[in-house]
Amino acid sequence: MAFNLSDPAAVMAAYSSILEDYNNWLLLHYVNDSHDQLGLHSFGNEGLEELKTKLSDLDQVFIAFYHEEIDIDPGYIIINYIPPSVSGVRRARALVHARRVGVIFKKHQAIFTVDNISLITTHNIHQAINNPDTAFPSVKDNTPAGLSEISDSETTQEQGRSATNPVRPLQPVRKLPPRPSVSGLSDATNKPLPEQRGTQTPPANSRPLQPVRKPSTGPPLSIITDTTNKSLSQQRPITPSDSPRPLQPVRKASLSAITPDDMVRRSFTAIYAPDVRPPDVIPPVPPLPKGSSNVFSNLLRRKKPEDADLPPPTPPKDKYSHLVRPVTASNSLPTSSAPHQTVRRQRSHSMSEFAVISHVHGSDELVIESDEEEPSHTVPLRGKWSNEATLPRDPEERARRRRELQLQREKEEQEAMAEEEERQRRIRLEKEKTRRRDMEEEARRKAEMEEELRRIAAERKRRERLEKEEEERRHRELEERKRIDKERRLGEHRRAEEWRKEQARREQIALRQAEEVRRREETERKKRIQQVASKVKGTKGEPNLTGWMTVQSKDGLSWKRRFYKFIGSTIFLYRNPMDTTNPLEKIDLLGKVRGMKEWKEGYEELEAIAFSFVVEFKDDQPDHHWSMYADSEEEKYKVLGLFKFAAGL
Repeated sequence: MAFNLSDPAAVMAAYSSILEDYNNWLLLHYVNDSHDQLGLHSFGNEGLEELKTKLSDLDQVFIAFYHEEIDIDPGYIIINYIPPSVSGVRRARALVHARRVGVIFKKHQAIFTVDNISLITTHNIHQAINNPDTAFPSVKDNTPAGLSEISDSETTQEQGRSATNPVRPLQPVRKLPPRPSVSGLSDATNKPLPEQRGTQTPPANSRPLQPVRKPSTGPPLSIITDTTNKSLSQQRPITPSDSPRPLQPVRKASLSAITPDDMVRRSFTAIYAPDVRPPDVIPPVPPLPKGSSNVFSNLLRRKKPEDADLPPPTPPKDKYSHLVRPVTASNSLPTSSAPHQTVRRQRSHSMSEFAVISHVHGSDELVIESDEEEPSHTVPLRGKWSNEATLPRDPEERARRRRELQLQREKEEQEAMAEEEERQRRIRLEKEKTRRRDMEEEARRKAEMEEELRRIAAERKRRERLEKEEEERRHRELEERKRIDKERRLGEHRRAEEWRKEQARREQIALRQAEEVRRREETERKKRIQQVASKVKGTKGEPNLTGWMTVQSKDGLSWKRRFYKFIGSTIFLYRNPMDTTNPLEKIDLLGKVRGMKEWKEGYEELEAIAFSFVVEFKDDQPDHHWSMYADSEEEKYKVLGLFKFAAGL
């Protein structure tokens, strides 16, 4: 887990200001999403409440360094805030980073880990500094599952307390009934049971009885572990008559030193019989009777009920005398005890295995019958203990026996050698058979391996051949597709070229035809304009010099219908024929007309207007022209002829 500080200089400056009492807290937070770099979040000198207000996002991890706000021996602590919503990996990483921050902030005395902002109180911080090993927010993570509910309830009670109240151990729900002492048990044995006596109320002025032994002062409830290695199913079930055991505080109060009174005194049972559990329920001690007791009341109190268990009766005295004779005595019975029949003993696990007790009336003697002797069997001895092993005194006999023994020994040696040779032969045969079998197995395995290799090689060659054929087929198909595509592209290109040439030829023909048409139209137009001009020159009548047309100047935004009148080389434009005294426009056209053009000659906006034309003027204004259209084609050429005549074109 890599760990870095984003701005070490700022962090160490804030830390130095806390050591010099300029500030009393600083707060670190993660500055990136990978949670491997801590940066300075904030710092201040207003104390713990100001620090808590800076925890803006309660779902993020914060690490704080805090200086206590007390006058006597203030401490330094690292507060590690890890919310419950943080995953286990991030929690472990935050704990490791808190320890590494502790390596940097060497002045700290404890690391206080919490998961709720309400646990950050002055009292908890002071307890964590004094007892860093028993600070309950850190122990909560190691609490057994069975005790988590008790720890949570105690944590809730701790949050509700004021920061100035000390932590007090939890009190039991009700007091346990005290265990009676040894002397009290003798008095309680003669009293009826509580169910028989009924409920007795102790006197008001009597002192409550205290338990004989001191309650257990074991470790806090939150860190108790089960050392008996027994499952919950093997433990004694809890009955309704069981009294609840007194609750212990989650953590002990801080002590300066351990006193002899706090040392646990272990009993004999705890040392030599740790598996024996003490009774969970302490029998109650009956209350003392009212008033003083006397001898008569003690006698009545000691009287046992009729149904009480009575002790066994005293055995009667034996009226007979028992004479025990030694077992090694003669098997024959004495003459004085002849008339009495002896009691045969039965084999059992009792004293009758060793003696017979007779209770026959008239005799006080005890007759002991010895065991009957079992028949003995002689076991013949062999070897040097045999009686026949004694060598004869005759030398020839001894020599004969020696020869026989020598022959016997040689025979046995030969038989042993033959057996050994047979065994060695069998071993050799077994080895040869095993070697032959191994050789055959090796040859078979080698043949199978060679066959497998040949099969694999043949399969590989077949697969390579198929792959090569497939590759050649794909190559041929690819070449064929390329050839077909090339021919198709060439054909398309050839057809496109032919079409382009045809289009170009057609366009040329169309252009020639259009040019011819335009030339004819232009010739026809000029001819008609010339005819109109000649007609106007030949006839001086006024009706040929007046008419209606619609005019739009260069800068005009609308078309205006005007009544025109040509007088010599001047054109007059009127609103109507009745108002000829005040002309709207008066223009001298002689030498001022550049030309008369159709819409095809650069005025395509007039294409949609029938009988339209343009008259361009020669003056100081650039591109000065009039756009006009007549009511008919004859009227159009009439106006063009008048303009030609007036302008002198």
